[in-house]
Parts: sequence; structure tokens; C-alpha cells
Amino acid sequence: MEILGISLSEMLFSVFLPLILLYLILFIFLKKSNIFGNVGNLYYSLTALTLSLISILSLYSLGLTKILPYLAAFVTVLSFISVYLFSLLKYSVEVATKEERLNDLREEIERLTSEYESGDERRREEIKKILRKKLSEAESLAKQIGRKIEEEEWYKKAKSKV
Repeated sequence: MEILGISLSEMLFSVFLPLILLYLILFIFLKKSNIFGNVGNLYYSLTALTLSLISILSLYSLGLTKILPYLAAFVTVLSFISVYLFSLLKYSVEVATKEERLNDLREEIERLTSEYESGDERRREEIKKILRKKLSEAESLAKQIGRKIEEEEWYKKAKSKV
């Protein structure tokens, strides 16, 4: 059986299913990006349908819908690899940033500890509150990056003051 000179199986697998898939992807992209502002679903739906019809019919007329599954598989694998590499890079930067922040906290805690030792009694209470807060933050950061600061000298000295 043929529809518009195209066999039914070719119409189903080369036109209809890719059209539905592209329509759904475009609709979700348009809706999530909110590119047209606060308009109804009908507007997004018609825009996605128009774009997907133009794309699929152009690809079909050029004979490229036969390679569409291979192209989709390639794009999917490429997407997964890029997401993995991006998350790996993001994790590395995050750990480096936390390590930097922990070093800054260490320096600040050491400064506060020396101030505590040389300050008067009223100032010591102020410093003790600040020191307690900074130590708590340092403990949290150390736990996140897997570093044991309980054994480090600066931590022991500051903890004894609090």
C-alpha cells in the first residue's frame, strides 16, 4: 500500500516516527526554555509542529531520513560523553575551590587563634564565637573533600581555645 507514492513502511519509519520524535523534542525544548515568554501550549505546539514538518520533509526529500537513526545514535553517544566530561570537569573545579576555601579558612583561624592569645578578656569572647563558627565551617569543608583536619596542628590549637 502506498501513500503519496511512498510505501507505508517507509512513510512510517522515514517520515512519521522521526516527525513525532522531532516534534516532541522541539516542543519540550521550546516549553522549558520559555523562549516566547508566557504564551499557551498551543503556540509552542504549532511552532514545534511547523519546524519538525519542515525539517523532516526536507530531510526526506534529500534522502537523508535513511541515515537519521545512525545520526541520532551518534548524537546521543556524543551527548552522553560531553555530559560526562562536563560533570567531571565541574567536580574537579569544585574540589579545587573547596580546597582553596579550606586553606583560606586555615589562615583565618590561625590569625584568630594568635589574636585570641594576645587579646583582652572581652575581645577573647568575641573571637571565641567567630572561631567556633570558622571551625565548624572548616570541619564541614574537610568532610566534603575527604580531608582529616582533626590531626593537624592548627586545628588542635584552635579547638583548644574554643
